[in-house]
Amino acid sequence: MSYTGVWSVGAVPDAEVAALPRRFAHLDETWTVPDGCADDLRWWLGGGDREPYFTPEPTPAAHRFAAFARGGGPTAPAVAAMKEAATGLLRRAEDEGADPDGLFAVAVREGEPATALHHGLGAGASAQLPGWFGDFLLTADEVRAVLPGAESVLGVTGPRRTEVLARVDAWVYAMTGAPEGEFDSAALLAGPLRVLRYAAAHGRGVVAVAETY
Repeated sequence: MSYTGVWSVGAVPDAEVAALPRRFAHLDETWTVPDGCADDLRWWLGGGDREPYFTPEPTPAAHRFAAFARGGGPTAPAVAAMKEAATGLLRRAEDEGADPDGLFAVAVREGEPATALHHGLGAGASAQLPGWFGDFLLTADEVRAVLPGAESVLGVTGPRRTEVLARVDAWVYAMTGAPEGEFDSAALLAGPLRVLRYAAAHGRGVVAVAETY
């Protein structure tokens, strides 16, 4: 069945983000961990990101990383509820005509944009980004704390930028349904960083949600 992956990042009122954990603190904190998640995480962080992914067809390493990123990390009812609430905050920001600099969204057919970004950056650089493969909630203080790391990996120039964009392109055109040449890999670097900078400058929180439809 065909689907579309969407990654949305938006600046929202700091108080709304800060309130989310308290709103759902009463929920059962029984955690669920996908099968193989710990092994896959050790593989990815221990050099799996540097294995050959395309020769030129996708290799077992590419499929392993795709399944790992798509499967999600450890979660609990409160985490799922906060993600749903974060989606509501993003939609409200869009409906209320938020400053375009404070919103970013990207979609790709039969793929996940945030996964493409993490592959492009590699494990070491993507560890500078908050959350889990595109999902995160940040208060204004947390935005200011993570911004330097995000600047260092998303604001790259020169040969490193060329390398990252090439890796994003390789993932998108081999692992998704995007038509060749139609995905804006540069926007995948610029968009989230623009939102984080905007939020830091205006004392806003940031929410990011990766979804499929």
